[in-house]
Amino acid sequence: MTYSSSSIQPINPDPRILTLLAIGTEDNVRAHILRQHTLGVAEAGAWSRPLPVPTCPDKVMCVLNRIMM
Repeated sequence: MTYSSSSIQPINPDPRILTLLAIGTEDNVRAHILRQHTLGVAEAGAWSRPLPVPTCPDKVMCVLNRIMM
């Protein structure tokens, strides 16, 4: 699979932004997000929707951006 440079989103240059990425099976990623919510780390709704991993058909990824103070 190839990507055009116009389809790739640049990483936010703001140094205060921490980007967390969870990759795994959809069940495992959802379980991780719910565990983080239970621990008070991040609201479950703050994560992105599950996105397919282009090179792994059975995996998804979810992204969370947080501002670190």
